[in-house]
Amino acid sequence: MHFPVLIDLLIIFSLALLVNIIFQRFNVPSILGFIVAGVLAGPHVFGLETNPDDLELLSEIGIMLLLFTIGIEFSIKDLMQIRKTVFLGGGLQVFLTTSITFLLTFWAGYAWQLSVFFGFLAALSSTAIVLKVLQEQSLMAQPYGRGSLGLLIFQDLIVVPMILLVPFLTGGMEQPGTELLWMLVKVAGLILFTILGSRYIVPPLLHIVARTHKQDFFILTILILGFGVAVLTAMLGLSLALGAFLAGLIISETDYNHEAFGNIVPFRDIFTSFFFVLIGMFLNLEFIANHVWVIIGLTGIVLVLKTAIVTFSAYASGYRAGVALIMGLALSQIGEFSILLAQTGRQYDLLSVYYHQMFLSVALMTMVISPFLIKSGPQWLLKWLPSRLYHKRLITHSDERSVISFKKLENHLVVIGMGQNGHNISHAAEYAKIDHVIIDNDADLVQQEKKNGEPIIFGNAENIAVLKQAGVDRAGTVVITIRSASSIYTALQNIRRLTENAYIIVRTKHVEELEHLYKAGASDVIPGEFETAVEIFRRVLKHNLVPEEDVRQMAAHMRENGYGLFRHREYETSKPFSPNFTISAVRVDSDSVVCNKSIEQLRKEKVFDEPILAIQRGDEVVTNPSENIELLKDDILVVMARPEELACKSCVFEPDDTKVITPGGQKGF
Repeated sequence: MHFPVLIDLLIIFSLALLVNIIFQRFNVPSILGFIVAGVLAGPHVFGLETNPDDLELLSEIGIMLLLFTIGIEFSIKDLMQIRKTVFLGGGLQVFLTTSITFLLTFWAGYAWQLSVFFGFLAALSSTAIVLKVLQEQSLMAQPYGRGSLGLLIFQDLIVVPMILLVPFLTGGMEQPGTELLWMLVKVAGLILFTILGSRYIVPPLLHIVARTHKQDFFILTILILGFGVAVLTAMLGLSLALGAFLAGLIISETDYNHEAFGNIVPFRDIFTSFFFVLIGMFLNLEFIANHVWVIIGLTGIVLVLKTAIVTFSAYASGYRAGVALIMGLALSQIGEFSILLAQTGRQYDLLSVYYHQMFLSVALMTMVISPFLIKSGPQWLLKWLPSRLYHKRLITHSDERSVISFKKLENHLVVIGMGQNGHNISHAAEYAKIDHVIIDNDADLVQQEKKNGEPIIFGNAENIAVLKQAGVDRAGTVVITIRSASSIYTALQNIRRLTENAYIIVRTKHVEELEHLYKAGASDVIPGEFETAVEIFRRVLKHNLVPEEDVRQMAAHMRENGYGLFRHREYETSKPFSPNFTISAVRVDSDSVVCNKSIEQLRKEKVFDEPILAIQRGDEVVTNPSENIELLKDDILVVMARPEELACKSCVFEPDDTKVITPGGQKGF
């Protein structure tokens, strides 16, 4: 048996990998690597006999998945917040680009039909390239990222009537007004379907699937929704990409959007690469060599003209000059829908072979240059333009989502697993006024806890997109309380990929897991069976009327020595403190012997002479407090002491408020 398509795909992927490895050393965007791989695999270099229709289908799936993930990251509320950008900015940009291109080409002697068509081709930018680079650079949340998306949404909407008008330009449309009106009715129906689906259909469906705890069921459901809505829009005569975006918007309104996004990203990255490979294969190197100066000149005109028009349109829709200029650079290229529109023009003999090749060459040249402009443009402008030009002029708070957002949290607590332990930790964090986020994959539990006001998101801790949404990369402490050993190790690896600084506490069932978990990246490990043994031991001593102070002291010894058996084998030299010491936080009670006394008095009276590292008094934190400072009611002291010494002297404070933090831990108040 022969598999020519698979062999060609293997060669294409190998070329893309090799080229991108080389490009990565020079910080060249990966998009260009795929385009170059397409050039090499195309008919003018290696001459692979791959059927372009096969690659075109795969690239179309890639564009659909790209728009699908953009829709998931976005939301209907976000779309309504930038409606001015979409309709005013997008409409103005398309109108001005089409009009100016028409005037220039008509003045140059081209027929008015061809001049209008050239205007259509120039008006559209590359959704795939712009959004791909913005996502890679994590710029979608920036004003120019969301503004660029707004303009691209309008372009994706307007491409449909443009395609419908091609037969009219060639005299092949009998009733253009009726057909355009029918298209508007379809769009209105789709918008209504999106709103109803996001509120009444998809959330309960995903909830039912999520309750099965079957990852493959969940992924399959997400793909069915995405492709289903895309096929629906295609049946209505609209674009597949528009349908995929609407499907993403529907899912974005559910509690399962982050889990869905993380599961779709690998598919998106693979299939989107086919689009850029296909662009490279379209390049006719011989044609470019014969018309190189004309192509360079037209490429420069397009980039300058579109940058100016998009900048003006963005400024008119409410963005400051600096942000508008970045958007202009980002959308200065000719897009993939223009290539699709050009093929439609060829079918109706509106474009000759020469003009079609000239257009493809100029369009692909702008696509090759575009990633550098998107990636470097903001840096250039930030360097040369005043910072006051980078904030929105009329749109002030449009980037804030009305749903729960954790993007502004820093040094917070992330709890993975909302079981009994996670529940207790969450309540303790709330009592101590510690910002925290909870991750759990129990659909019913997440739904219930959200109603109770808990800051919780649905997702699997093995999904790096879910961890990012919880702000793990900025977290101070992460507590893992899930039971699955494989999930714990995967979560640890993903957390350490996002941050090296977070203090990670892991609860495990067996003591034998300690060493492996420390090697995997855990900062501290609490074995459940060992803590159970300690508690049994404490109750045995109390039943035999052993004094409470002795019970606390012996339990502290047991914990220290028990954990030491496993941890101190090879980690002892890396500890900043001796394992005989712990850093603890204690609260000053109004009736305690230390209240209203200075640290110097306590030392002289030998009431408490352990080092006091810091004092929190209300919202104020005093580090390295002086000996003259007086301790007041409800002060929280951060002290360093041996566990047994702290146990013996905890009676001078409030014993129930004493909590021990192992060396290297975060502050506990």
